[in-house]
Amino acid sequence: MSLRLRNISLAMGTKTLVENVDLAIKPDEVLAILGPNGAGKSTLFKIMAGEYRHYTGELSLNEQSIDAFSANNRAQMIAVLPQSSELSFAFSVLEVVMLGRLPHSTGRIRDREIAHQAMHKADVAHLAESLYPSLSGGEKQRVQLARVLCQIWEPTPLGPRYLLLDEPTSALDLSHQHHTLALARELASQDVGVMCILHDLNLAAQYADNILLLGNGKVVNQGVVEQMLTPDQISQLYQINVDVIKHPSGGHPLVIASG
Repeated sequence: MSLRLRNISLAMGTKTLVENVDLAIKPDEVLAILGPNGAGKSTLFKIMAGEYRHYTGELSLNEQSIDAFSANNRAQMIAVLPQSSELSFAFSVLEVVMLGRLPHSTGRIRDREIAHQAMHKADVAHLAESLYPSLSGGEKQRVQLARVLCQIWEPTPLGPRYLLLDEPTSALDLSHQHHTLALARELASQDVGVMCILHDLNLAAQYADNILLLGNGKVVNQGVVEQMLTPDQISQLYQINVDVIKHPSGGHPLVIASG
């Protein structure tokens, strides 16, 4: 079971954005996608999220074509957190989080229970009655995280669930960056497949199981963290010299720019 891309390519006009990409997001794992600006990360995200449909290749969900599922069934299995989620209506935080329950038919009482649990997980329970437009950028990002947690909160008979995160730490302070990715790890332990697009190599090193390196729309390499975060591969991909050492307390790789 997985959310899998096979030989995926996508072009806009004369420009190829991604080419012949193969990847699989598996339950119980966190996959980090790394690469420089313009590498095609957001394009891949939008293909997996269903926003881009004019690709070639195959996108499958739990061993079936993605097109075999209704939009509502897909929404019960795949939750998507984009880089930014604009909402100008004066909804309360609770109302925004409750939007994550729209694909389900569990009843308003149970939906509110799940929404409050998700808000606690995302550290926004104290903002439940606040108006969403009045929040800071980081608070809005955590509210949207609670919304997508709410969407895939419970197992479904349709198959394993997946969480897609596009730069989920971009607006967050240091504490909430780690809090968010620790939640991703917790979800992975509950039979959820998690994919994160990240710019911070050290966050990827600490929280991911596997890494896919993307450059110029193509997969450069993919595998376990220790094999991907090497000085040669990072230097070639990002055009910067780095040293990679073992983290003194965690034991995972620690990437340091060497000038």
